[in-house]
Amino acid sequence: MTAHIIERAGEQLLLHPERALYWPAQRMLMVADVHFGKGAVFRRAGIPVPSGDTLEDLRRLDTLIDHFSPERLLVLGDLIHGHATSRSEWVAHVRGWRDAHAAVSVELVAGNHDRHFDCRTLGITVHDDNLRVGPLLLAHHPHTDGQGYVLAGHVHPGVVLRDGWRRHRLPAFCFDATTGLLPAFGTWTGLHEMAPAQGRELIAVTPAGLVPVPATRAD
Repeated sequence: MTAHIIERAGEQLLLHPERALYWPAQRMLMVADVHFGKGAVFRRAGIPVPSGDTLEDLRRLDTLIDHFSPERLLVLGDLIHGHATSRSEWVAHVRGWRDAHAAVSVELVAGNHDRHFDCRTLGITVHDDNLRVGPLLLAHHPHTDGQGYVLAGHVHPGVVLRDGWRRHRLPAFCFDATTGLLPAFGTWTGLHEMAPAQGRELIAVTPAGLVPVPATRAD
């Protein structure tokens, strides 16, 4: 399955295999936990990871914008990963990308990592608190809100699936009764395994597309 539609708070939401969510009624594209510059942080620490992660993630965002033509792109926290300056290479790449999509409103619900850099200097609108849009509360940290359904990031949800003797750890969307979690969008991000539970909907992100996980077991 290449895409998956769910309904929450009376709204149809389209899940995309590039670890993104599109809300058609609002023409809003959402991703979470992009962590721009994380590869550079690793390399500064002496961890030999390849360069080019920011460019690859920007290319994926380009593909999503071309596909959905959203009016708004909202990041549910942790757009960036660590300390940077205006001269950092990834900052220049993101600034050029932002200029190329000037017609799209790019917004950020600030996450815990976003304190390391002022994303407003990139031409991005920053919401320091949760953002309420219609019946949904858009946040970085998941929590229960008595006035609406919460969509959040932060957790980097994932599942374990078996293919014969092979065991695969995969990013996943996770939707409980009051809160939905988007998988981390960024290339260099870990996973927090989510167990199946009553009333929980897990959708794994696989190379072949999105696959709903049976409610009994994820592995």
